[in-house]
Amino acid sequence: MSVGARSFFVDSSCFHGERAILPPLLARQIRSVLRLRPGDSIELLDGSGALYEARLSEVTADVVAAELLGRREPATEPSVRLDLYQALLKGEKMELVLQKGTEIGVSRFVPVLSERCISRPAVSELERRLERWRTIVREAAEQSGRAALPEVAPLHRFTGACKEAVSAELAMMAWEEEHARWIGGAVRMANLSADQPRQGAARPRVALLIGPEGGFSTREAREAGEAGLKVVSLGPRILRAETAALVAATLVLCETGDMGR
Repeated sequence: MSVGARSFFVDSSCFHGERAILPPLLARQIRSVLRLRPGDSIELLDGSGALYEARLSEVTADVVAAELLGRREPATEPSVRLDLYQALLKGEKMELVLQKGTEIGVSRFVPVLSERCISRPAVSELERRLERWRTIVREAAEQSGRAALPEVAPLHRFTGACKEAVSAELAMMAWEEEHARWIGGAVRMANLSADQPRQGAARPRVALLIGPEGGFSTREAREAGEAGLKVVSLGPRILRAETAALVAATLVLCETGDMGR
């Protein structure tokens, strides 16, 4: 990322040859909140990993446009695709996981309805929350210099989440009653180090299932294991749900070498 340049995610439809026309909400932010002017440098990201260095060429009440100066793909994305299946948490706890998880390097968030979830929003309320959650992820991705915009998927029920998660190269459930298998050992056994040569461009996927405030039930842990997930421990201490999500994501990316050497 360029020093001092603000980064913004935009849809690829905004690009027109050597020029970008910014969407109304972003245009208003640039014009009225950030008070940027023609000649100021910005960075535009298309959400897929490409970054465009740009310079504002027009800032008016009707249009905000930028001249595209160059395109590159910053090496800011992890070597693995980390999908966080997070059981619904109350209020700001869920938002914290989304914000900090984005900063850490989570690629996709999947809200999950599990047995002990306290939060059980109605359909209309869930749609409102999903919209807010996607805004939080977008802002966190821009702030933290992510090149790709993490996805916030629709709500999954527990059984469906397990069935989807096991398609990953490594699928794990963190459970406080598991003591034999540690998450770090499970990642090492999967041989997902960033130094490992890969065939083709696809990144290996890691799916991580984290429980709600009350944790997962014994029945759910059994179901996850039978579906093919590895049930793992995060260590000897009991962690709050929001802490567990962020610790688990960090441990995975540390083991793969994606938090630095």
